[in-house]
Amino acid sequence: MWDVPNQKIRRRKLYEEAAEKIEEWIRTGHLKVGDRLPAERELAEMLGIGRTSVREALFALSKKGVLELRNGGRAVVTEPDATVILGEFSGVVANLLRDREGLRNFQDAREFWESAIVRRAAMMARASDIADLERHLAENKRALADVDAFARSDVAFHNRVAAICGNPLFDALNATLAEWLTEQRLTSLRQAGSAARAYASHAQIFEAIRARDPAAAEQAMREHLSEVSQFYWRTRHSAG
Repeated sequence: MWDVPNQKIRRRKLYEEAAEKIEEWIRTGHLKVGDRLPAERELAEMLGIGRTSVREALFALSKKGVLELRNGGRAVVTEPDATVILGEFSGVVANLLRDREGLRNFQDAREFWESAIVRRAAMMARASDIADLERHLAENKRALADVDAFARSDVAFHNRVAAICGNPLFDALNATLAEWLTEQRLTSLRQAGSAARAYASHAQIFEAIRARDPAAAEQAMREHLSEVSQFYWRTRHSAG
């Protein structure tokens, strides 16, 4: 006998089937980005279900970024945002981050990803990008005495580096990685001196981007994220 728990197969709810049908209309081109869906009453008649189920289906699709719900108006088909799509993986990611090996894999992935991003940023940065990044760096310095404020300015600095590349997918991936590794960031910053070290690393990264030196920018980012990981594991170890 297999040693598996008993688990009944769940019957699908009406709103789930309705959501799947509406997605099919979008996927097959019957509904396009910008199109307004029929009113709830009409959708209920078309699908042969109650308006409550229609409402639940529309809400579920809005959470996926497929529809935009407007107060007092009909739902509108939207282009899914990459951040919303990546957010669908959050449950799986949470499981992977529960053990040390999974967390180390994500730390490694972040170092690989952001090192590539900052290299491109150093090659593409315009004067306006550099000026804006300098403002983020100054905000980073002002927040040194407040862990939560520093963490927010830390995320903003890294996201602004990614934004220099001008690719919305890069922005979404960077922001999502930062969200997934929030616990690492906050834990690392509790280590004495870690915020000051992070700020110093950000300053090095900024100077490399301003000098348009991709090799120096990549090296500075690698050293920074490696140090963040070291602070994290040191804090975890000291906490038992």
